[in-house]
Amino acid sequence: MRKIIEGANAVVLLAMFIITITTVIFRVFLKIPTSWSEDLAQYSFIFLAFIGSAAIMQDESHIAITVMVDRASPAVRRIFRIVGRIVMLPFLVIFSLGAWDNVKFNWTVELPTIHWMKIGYMYLVLLVAGVLMTYYTLVNLYLDMTGKFQEKPSTGGAE
Repeated sequence: MRKIIEGANAVVLLAMFIITITTVIFRVFLKIPTSWSEDLAQYSFIFLAFIGSAAIMQDESHIAITVMVDRASPAVRRIFRIVGRIVMLPFLVIFSLGAWDNVKFNWTVELPTIHWMKIGYMYLVLLVAGVLMTYYTLVNLYLDMTGKFQEKPSTGGAE
């Protein structure tokens, strides 16, 4: 699943690059303003951030400050992980439900500069990302509670 998500993220990154280059070419060289490209670049950046967040939830590769956690015993680290996931779950559920409500409400609302791009599409990406993040959080919580979670060794910021 992660390979699929990373592949989608790579496509979005390439699209964002092409859109940004197109914006520069039109504005600087052709002297033609393209408001549609700025909106599309903003949406692709949002897609990139949330799709990427979902991709790294499985192995919990998010940026973290682990100074205190690294000094704790494995049992204490496990407790921190479990409590952290339990605290995170309500936020992810509320986030996903809010995204679902916005998908329904904005599905047919067009961007003023791009008629084929609906605002609901952005919320659909947020919904999918929220559901994936919730799923991975639940899986990791289960694995940690059953003692099957494989903790990554900390590199002390050397990555």
